[in-house]
Amino acid sequence: MIVDKTLSKLSNADRQLVTREQLLEHGKVIGSSVIGNLLAAAMLTFIFHKHIPPVALSVWWMVYLINAVDRLLLKARTRTAVGNAELLEVKKRLTINAVFNANLWGSAAVAMTIVASPLEAGLLMAVCAGVMGVGAMTYRCMPDATRAWLTTTPVCFAIGLLFKGDIVSLVATVMLIVYAYLLFENNCRIFAGFVELLLSRQEIEERSETVKLLLNDFEEQSSNWLFAIDQQGRLVDVCDRFAEAAQLPAEQLNGATLISLFEQDGNRDSLNDHLANGRSFRDLALITDISGKHQCWSISGRAAATNNKSDQAANENDIVLRGVIADMTAQMDAEKKASYLLRFDSLTDLPNRRLFSETLNRAMFGPKDGLAMADAPRPVDKKIALLLFDVDHFQAVNDNHGAEVGDKVLQIMARRFAKFVGSEDTLARTGGDEFSLLLTGDRAGRAREIAAETVEHLASVFGLDGLRIYLEFSVGISLWNGGDHNVDRLIKEANLALQTAKESGRNRITHFENGMYAAAEERRRLEHELIESLGNGQMKVYYQPVINLKTQDEVGYEALVRWEHPELGLVMPDKFIPLAEETGLIVQLGEWVIRNAVDEAASWSNQHMVAVNLSPAQMRSANLIPSVVNALASSGLDPARLELEITENILMHDSDSNLRTLHSLRAIGVRVSLDDFGTGYSSLNYLRAFPFDKIKIDRCFVSDVDSRDESRAIVRSVIDLARSLGMQTTAEGVERESQAQQLITEGCDQVQGYLYGKAAPLKSGQLQPSDRVIVSGDFVERRNVERNEEVPTKRKQA
Repeated sequence: MIVDKTLSKLSNADRQLVTREQLLEHGKVIGSSVIGNLLAAAMLTFIFHKHIPPVALSVWWMVYLINAVDRLLLKARTRTAVGNAELLEVKKRLTINAVFNANLWGSAAVAMTIVASPLEAGLLMAVCAGVMGVGAMTYRCMPDATRAWLTTTPVCFAIGLLFKGDIVSLVATVMLIVYAYLLFENNCRIFAGFVELLLSRQEIEERSETVKLLLNDFEEQSSNWLFAIDQQGRLVDVCDRFAEAAQLPAEQLNGATLISLFEQDGNRDSLNDHLANGRSFRDLALITDISGKHQCWSISGRAAATNNKSDQAANENDIVLRGVIADMTAQMDAEKKASYLLRFDSLTDLPNRRLFSETLNRAMFGPKDGLAMADAPRPVDKKIALLLFDVDHFQAVNDNHGAEVGDKVLQIMARRFAKFVGSEDTLARTGGDEFSLLLTGDRAGRAREIAAETVEHLASVFGLDGLRIYLEFSVGISLWNGGDHNVDRLIKEANLALQTAKESGRNRITHFENGMYAAAEERRRLEHELIESLGNGQMKVYYQPVINLKTQDEVGYEALVRWEHPELGLVMPDKFIPLAEETGLIVQLGEWVIRNAVDEAASWSNQHMVAVNLSPAQMRSANLIPSVVNALASSGLDPARLELEITENILMHDSDSNLRTLHSLRAIGVRVSLDDFGTGYSSLNYLRAFPFDKIKIDRCFVSDVDSRDESRAIVRSVIDLARSLGMQTTAEGVERESQAQQLITEGCDQVQGYLYGKAAPLKSGQLQPSDRVIVSGDFVERRNVERNEEVPTKRKQA
């Protein structure tokens, strides 16, 4: 059962392995077994030759010798056998040989027992027991042969003993059978242990081979390599990967000390200490010189288990430490680059916002621990000036010429800036088109002068790839004279000054003033209240009439948004539209104006058109066309009565996308007009790109049309151009009767302005008669025109 159970667990490959090992193990003892059996046979022949006929004895010896020779031949064949079939054949032959051998000994035992005297019988039993034991040991790894040997031999011995018929022979027979059983049981267990040991050894060898393969693959494929150190600190069995990395022959590295490969520093001393004391270590970073280039290697080592310097038997060539080396050069370079990118701007190589902030902290708090030194005494005459430079309308450079040109302009600006930076100054790029300059000491006192010189130099024409680009700059300046040590406050003051410079018309240098905090606070309050204004009904749509100059009839109205603030009163668009654009509310506000204007126009008793301005943000919004379609559908207004006005600067940004949007609006049936015509850079090009329904002549040309020949010429040219393209013209900002008279003379189609009525809420779709002035040829009729409201700015509503 033990043998069957053991064999049942084996796979075919394992069975083949066991068969080969069985034969090899048996072959190790065949020679000694044959010699032992020959000696035993010779001893019995000498004792019993008088009782056995010579012929029978001769035949027995002949057969026995043939069987012995066959065993020896099978041993030789075992060494050369290949393939499972041949191995099984050899095993089968050995089993048959064991059966013949057992029968030879059994037949001799029967014959000798019958004729033996008691003393000879005892000697025979001793020899036979020894032969059984030797045979069992010989076939210990071959269960089939063991079974044949320990079955046949004892049975024959027992037959001879039982033939005598005395009690002693009976007892001897029982003892012989028990002895044979114990030998067989023991051999079965030996075989099971043999198989288990064999499989375990095979598994260990497979694991060892796997480890070798992994180590070889590790050395060949990775950037790491293995090393070993002897008791003298010398390298042993240097692999090709190590030699390749060190760019030295393996023969030269073998026997060299590991420490000699690295340059002197603290980690090299630490490595030397670890090696000298046989200690394990991890991740020591050392610098080595490879062909004149510094490389960083990370070394980890583990002391070998046999490393014991007190062991006098240890050989000086024994490996006492094994380890791995990793080339960390690329990682170190990447970390340096990451550290650089963390503190410097990759485009201009100037410090970035983070490094500039750290520098500003050190300048204000001293060279030590920044903010932690806020309470330390400082010189009372210490001065710092923070200058923020912002390029006015830099986005237009990217939009018109591409981001690559914009990047090159920034690089040129950085080089020009450098000419005005002193040895104690710090210049940084702290935003897309924002540069920060830190001045200290006497130069801080000359901040405005330095800013003016820098702007003058920066503003010169940028010649780049055949382009000539002119830029203007807004500058905000904040000063610190050693008072309140608050870096954030200083930066905030510079930003407020810069914001004021932009709001004041740009291209200005502005110092921070305390009043700017109040203005900023008011701005924040307006931003907060603006977000809530749509929900609480504070936003209102006002309408300014559009007049047909020939008939003097109202033909429509322009919808203009107003904020009726409960505390501030009527807030004009130039105050809250910029806030709406910055907060992102402009799109929602614009959609609200479209819905309300369309709904109210649908309720008018006449068929007047309504014009609504579109902001750049609305044009970029994917919800523009759906909002227009929904407004028209819900109100039932004829699309031809809705006119959407855009300015030229909308087409300057992402013109292809905006033109697609305009064509989609035209497909709905909505009219499209070009507002503020003549104030952009490419007006004629826009007229060619899209067939507008109307051109609105900007008020800057209308204001002097009655007094300056140049303005009249421009207005006349625009009217003639529009007429030739099949477009209407509307003049904005008409305030004097003489302006209206001149526009009639030039042939303008429509006008709007305070002369005909200011923007106001409509009542039943009509303005009051007292709000109108009629101008027709030499006839002028005034009806109590109110002129007490300020002239509106060009920014109407989004």
